[in-house]
Amino acid sequence: MTDPTPSSLKHTFSTVDYCVFGGFLLSSALIGVAFGIRGSKKNGNNKEFLTGNRNLATFPVVMSLAASFMSTNTILGVPAEVYTLGTQFVIHIIPFTLAVILSAHVFMPVFYRLNMTSVNEYLFLRFKSNRLRMLGSIGFILCTLPYMGVVLYGPSLALSSVISISVPTSVIIVGFICTFYTSIGGIKAVIWTDVLQCILMILGLMLVVIYGFVSSPVNPFKVAMDHGRLKLFDFSLNPYRNDIFFAVFFGTIVNWCGCYCISQTEVQRFCSTKSPSHAKRTLYWNIPPVIGISLMAILSGIVIFSKYHDCDPVSMGIISRTDQLMPFYVMDTMSWMPGVAGFFTAAVFSGSLSTLSSGFNSLAAVTWDDLLVKLPCFSNSNSNNSFVTRHLTKLLAASYGLLSLGLAFFVGRLGTVLQASIALSGSTRGPLFGLFCLGLFFPFVNELGAMCGVVSGISVSLFMAIGTIVHPRPKARLDLGTYNCSSEIYDVYGVRPESQHMLPWEYEPQGIDKFIHLSYFFVSVIGFLCTITVGIIVSLFSRKKSDEPVDENLLAKYHLPDFTKEKSDSTLSLNLPWKSKYTVNGTQNGITS
Repeated sequence: MTDPTPSSLKHTFSTVDYCVFGGFLLSSALIGVAFGIRGSKKNGNNKEFLTGNRNLATFPVVMSLAASFMSTNTILGVPAEVYTLGTQFVIHIIPFTLAVILSAHVFMPVFYRLNMTSVNEYLFLRFKSNRLRMLGSIGFILCTLPYMGVVLYGPSLALSSVISISVPTSVIIVGFICTFYTSIGGIKAVIWTDVLQCILMILGLMLVVIYGFVSSPVNPFKVAMDHGRLKLFDFSLNPYRNDIFFAVFFGTIVNWCGCYCISQTEVQRFCSTKSPSHAKRTLYWNIPPVIGISLMAILSGIVIFSKYHDCDPVSMGIISRTDQLMPFYVMDTMSWMPGVAGFFTAAVFSGSLSTLSSGFNSLAAVTWDDLLVKLPCFSNSNSNNSFVTRHLTKLLAASYGLLSLGLAFFVGRLGTVLQASIALSGSTRGPLFGLFCLGLFFPFVNELGAMCGVVSGISVSLFMAIGTIVHPRPKARLDLGTYNCSSEIYDVYGVRPESQHMLPWEYEPQGIDKFIHLSYFFVSVIGFLCTITVGIIVSLFSRKKSDEPVDENLLAKYHLPDFTKEKSDSTLSLNLPWKSKYTVNGTQNGITS
């Protein structure tokens, strides 16, 4: 019998569990306080708050990179995806590795030598356009804020399933703690709390996987195989399915490239290391922990499926969403061990806090460096050293934390945590990645082409994402049963008929749904392709031979030639002093437009 035990149906969080969980939250807050006090004693400037003065060690940055995007979406969302659709998501490991290689050898060398606080500074230098820089900043904010809401909602949902605390209360507790230590301690507090949180995530997943395989009376892999959950290379061409190779591969490669190549959250970290070689080493050392966490999350989904495949707690009404399966499984099988439930809940919250803190700090960096510093009241002062601007940046981080609190209450209807995060972030991440690719690989692309490309890409992908929210697609999953539940379960929840559901390959959309109900993986892909295509076409029709050539230092090492010009004039090298800030005509980091 593999049904939930009756004793687990009650929310049981022991005193030891509360102490373990409370200790974790206190530790995270104290790290922020410690770095805040340390920074105030040193009279640290704004640059130190946002980048650590480019003096961060490799190990903590590696752990921070891993923790920032291996969040609650991984701990809760991936097992839920495996439980309902199978293991096809494991394919994302290949695109992830390719994205890291691309970042280390193509994007990082360009960004590091520019010595930027905001990655959008590149857009200003490449296209000589404040408008594009501002558009990149706004796009990043629109991409990151909804994602923060999803990440904040996930662990709050998990906590509500193991203790008697409402989702709104949980959202407020987690949001305030994360906002506190991020706004107090800056990038160093964010990175060192990420180290603690990444370790907890790894240990929490290891606990579930090891206990699940050791305690299971049957081989979880055999159960998953017998019920169609073990699959890797389903080459179906149905674009409405989320469980096929092409959707996972192409969707995640654009998302991962958007994360590791051009996202402020990641670029700010690896460009805060001591040298380009340290940055490259950081990116490569980031591969093992990310792959390890991903594989353990997938194995957790297999373990949970082998436990509940014939007595699905969602179909029985024991829990309301598949995102609650992981904490429910821990309470069902391991709550007899004091402190385990509290430790696992801390691991889930680690995934959330690491992503939230990184996001708040990056949002503050982009808002300050791309938007506020241009205002007259700041532009004529030494803004990095100003006491006022340092505290203003802290206020920005805190404000974004409070704004994410509000957004967290609206993400419950967006499908699973994993699907919501990929769809919302992909709607702007794909077009923004396309915009930077236009700048790095296509020297003939001009400001007009880049602007038209990214606006069209964001418009199309946002239309898809918002359309899915307003008009959700029917939920599809593979078969799950309730035929083997115990009599105690039936006594509490009643005998329920087998739930009616749609298999992934049965959905046939009509009308506009044929576009907006494409797999959520394709949102970022379509935005990226639209940006690249429109950007190139508009540039070819609008570029003039009299346009200034592009500085080689602003292009990728391997880029297309500018065939709109004579070969000898295709590029221009200004031999700029890259060790310092880019300065032309007395304007810091800028070319007057």
